[in-house]
Amino acid sequence: MLALFAVDGRAADESGSGTFNAPSYSSTPAASASAPDSSRLQQPQPGVGQRSLGRGAAPDKSSGQGNGREGVQRRDDPAQRRIELPPARPSEFERFVETATGRQLPVFGASFFVDAANRPVAADSVPVSSDYTVGPGDEVLIRAWGAIDVDYRAVVDRNGQVNLPKIGSLTVAGVKASELERHLRAQIGRLYTNFNLSVSLGQLLGVKVFVVGPARLPGVYTVSSQGTVLSAVVAAGGPGPNGSMRKVLLRRNGAVVSELDIYDFLVNGDKSKDAQLIAGDVVVFQPAGPRVALSGALDTPGIYELKSAQEPMRDVLRYAGGTPVLTNPNKVLVERVEPARMPAARYVEEFKLDEAGLQRPLRDGDVLTLLPISPQFANAVTLKGAVAQPLRYAHKPGMRIRDLIPDKDALVPPDFHRRKNLLVQSQETEEPVEIDAERPGVAPGASANPQANLDRSGRSAAERARRVEDRTVAERAKKAPAALFEELNWDYAVIERLNPDLSTQVIPFNLGKAVLQGDPASNVELLAGDVVTVYSQKDIRVPVAKQTRLVSVEGEVGAPGVYQLLPGETLPQLIARAGGFTRQAYVYGLEFTREDTRRRQKENLTEAISRLETLAATQGARDAANRRDESGDRSASVNAAATQAQMARLRRVEPNGRIALELRPDDAAIGTLPEVPLEHADRISVPAKPGFITVAGAVVNNNALLWKPGRTVGDYLNQAGLDEAAERSNMFVLRADGTVLHAGDRRGFLGFGGIESQSMQPGDAIVVPSQLDFETWGRALVRNLKDFSQIFYQFGLGAAAIQTLRKN
Repeated sequence: MLALFAVDGRAADESGSGTFNAPSYSSTPAASASAPDSSRLQQPQPGVGQRSLGRGAAPDKSSGQGNGREGVQRRDDPAQRRIELPPARPSEFERFVETATGRQLPVFGASFFVDAANRPVAADSVPVSSDYTVGPGDEVLIRAWGAIDVDYRAVVDRNGQVNLPKIGSLTVAGVKASELERHLRAQIGRLYTNFNLSVSLGQLLGVKVFVVGPARLPGVYTVSSQGTVLSAVVAAGGPGPNGSMRKVLLRRNGAVVSELDIYDFLVNGDKSKDAQLIAGDVVVFQPAGPRVALSGALDTPGIYELKSAQEPMRDVLRYAGGTPVLTNPNKVLVERVEPARMPAARYVEEFKLDEAGLQRPLRDGDVLTLLPISPQFANAVTLKGAVAQPLRYAHKPGMRIRDLIPDKDALVPPDFHRRKNLLVQSQETEEPVEIDAERPGVAPGASANPQANLDRSGRSAAERARRVEDRTVAERAKKAPAALFEELNWDYAVIERLNPDLSTQVIPFNLGKAVLQGDPASNVELLAGDVVTVYSQKDIRVPVAKQTRLVSVEGEVGAPGVYQLLPGETLPQLIARAGGFTRQAYVYGLEFTREDTRRRQKENLTEAISRLETLAATQGARDAANRRDESGDRSASVNAAATQAQMARLRRVEPNGRIALELRPDDAAIGTLPEVPLEHADRISVPAKPGFITVAGAVVNNNALLWKPGRTVGDYLNQAGLDEAAERSNMFVLRADGTVLHAGDRRGFLGFGGIESQSMQPGDAIVVPSQLDFETWGRALVRNLKDFSQIFYQFGLGAAAIQTLRKN
């Protein structure tokens, strides 16, 4: 049995045809200073910076050391096996194409050689190809047992023979690796019988070849015995800027034995012309032939070399992988150079990409531009807006609105069904239902960055926002009036049409008459390219009489529930329609909330917090600038901490959108209510008359207290007891009707007529804030005196020093 493996630690080249060596330059300072560039390449000298993969190759001693160790490049170091290709300068044609197209196009196939050269050569054993021909210098491992016992490593001598003990000389040169075992078995079988034989190849002799012509790195290379022309081409970094990929010659003993077209390998994988190298072979790069450039709507734009003076466009496009389906077949542009043409040498040809166009010849200097297809649809009608499926639909002759929107089901968006299904879901399996009012459309805890949300949840931020919105609307619909379906504008929809003269025509029509009533006058005929838009009442507001508005009435009324508003209906009218007030109704404490008001309150609160943060930062900077003894003065830091705590509490405040109706405490009839026009999603809650008031904040008894007629704010403060940190001058009263009474608004003389003399009503609340600055006037005086003493002390030292200088 024959093991077809090379065990010398060498790897195959990138083409799979064998191993190769590239020249490396000395690492000494002098050599580094004279590193080659793309315009002048140095020929590596034998034994100096040249690595050999063959047996018996001399080690690299370019470091100048005499022991032959320091300069040796280790085979097991992948970094030492890299080929550092110098940057290639663009050719004249590449610069010409850049000026013509506005972009620098790559040379087709050049990246293959750069990538192959920059990869480290693996140090694993590599299989020997079956058609490898054994030659002088190769090592053959022979093992026989049975009638004869042989375990021997033999090297093929110059005569092509191996000398085996007890057997003699056997000729193996010229034998293919796949036939080597059978060949040796036949020769040994002439002398012995009844034996077993195993043959494998050991180290293979490297061969020295020459690479000349306009290569990227011309020079002398030692490649593996399995190396081919393509191995040497890869080792040399491929052709240079002016080298050809279509014609690489292999010269042997003064004659051309093979001609390699690299395009055959790159495009078709054809290596039939890739001949195996022997010692002394010369690989000759030819100058580049005619070149053309392909740009525009194709997958592999670049610069391509022609095989002959002219080639059909079909063949050139085949090099680029063909034309994609998105290429416009009706218009192709070729910029051509014609030196003898007047008045200019450059002109443009235009033709179709049909059979005749594919046969058109391309020649040297042509720049071919493929155009993308137009995004225009030939027979499409677009339906968009508040519809079930906003899509492009196929247009048919005589098509009308009813053909595009056959019934009302085509106008029900999928959001309605999703929100409707969420009404019966009891478990939270998705995102939280609340929406961050400061970042509409972004779920709480979600990042404003869409990509971050996508990484976190596996879906886009837009999808997460839609899911949160659907769930929020559904949750509100469980508790409050909230329409799951966005009402349509049945009176108006529009067709947008582009006329042949490129003017835009807008054709309105009545959606309700066309879809619901089948009115022929509203069933407008459609043309290809029309865009039909259906609007909701949110997109274009309709008259109040045509809006579906829902309001909830709760509490002490005759018939609490959700009511659909009538056109122009006011608060007293709706209360009357709901059965009026009950005997237990506390009209003064009626809560009237509106969603729009809640949003405005939230915006105003956010703006106020922002102003407070700016003022706090300014005050902190002023305190820091005026502070002289930080270790002894901690009041500023305490005040700053208290301010931050107050702002943190303000951020947690959630406005409820309540509108104060400014009623009198004794109002109890419907006629006392203001004539406020109602809006969609308003909420009216009529509480029962409470029997208590609350006192909160810096008080000892922070609790609800029994309400008694005639008692004032001061009475309840005495009953609750003020805390030591209470700031009496900033306390306020929250009335049951939603109004606020502040201590600064009621300043009496000597304590009479102030806020503490105001009567309390059932449901009112007294709020006493805490002080933000706990520094007493005595402590402030001591701190100021200390600051002045420091100044006086420093001034006294200065005066003493001046006096001492005068005396001297």
